[in-house]
Amino acid sequence: MKKLLFFLGVIAATTPAIAQTDSVDVQAVVLLDRMSDIIGEMASCSFGLQTSVDKVHPTLGLVKEYSTHQVHAVGPDKLHVQTKSPSNSYAYWYNGDILMYYSLTYNHYGFIETPENINETIEFVNDGFGLEFPAADFFYPTFTDDLLEHSDYVKYLGLVNIDGVECHHIAAKGPEQSVQLWLSNDTFMLPVRYVIIHKSGDHSIHFEGVFNDWKVNPDLPNAIFDFTAPQSARRISLVPKK
Repeated sequence: MKKLLFFLGVIAATTPAIAQTDSVDVQAVVLLDRMSDIIGEMASCSFGLQTSVDKVHPTLGLVKEYSTHQVHAVGPDKLHVQTKSPSNSYAYWYNGDILMYYSLTYNHYGFIETPENINETIEFVNDGFGLEFPAADFFYPTFTDDLLEHSDYVKYLGLVNIDGVECHHIAAKGPEQSVQLWLSNDTFMLPVRYVIIHKSGDHSIHFEGVFNDWKVNPDLPNAIFDFTAPQSARRISLVPKK
């Protein structure tokens, strides 16, 4: 994909590698590539994220669950995530070859031996153990291609204002899900908000996230990626999914 340097209109009009079609909007693709390029070139980052997800309640149907996350990362092999939700408050620490998990709610901890970089580790523990990381898809270099692969339509919907931040609004629709993304209209073009609607049986499950306090290339101390369990904590075995 071509990088967006400046002046989106000029680049979009002259870029031969991305073909404008009725189903795929070249302006949306260029913006998404720009976002992925910037995230991929970060040496480190920090951000906050507020998320909501629909949970299926046995008698009430869909009920929203809200969570907050704080994420700190240093490429290629350091990650710390803190999550607070109604059911469990927990954290991950990853420092190159081991991912540590600690639940503040249940005061227990465990660890998983992992690959030697962040993206492979996220995929490994998600596929193998069902552990989820907030907004992980945005950090994959294939983000744009993956979205195009699973979408029949990708459209640029223009500029909108979200809580005082001017954003590019992009929407995509595929057989199984619909995606809306809002990217900041500034130098960094980072994600501000997302909404994903996934078809699951008789329900349409909504996933929403709002980013805050992005820091690009902060100087993060190595100590925040290490974890020492409290003496009172109980060690558990993190068992792979069957």
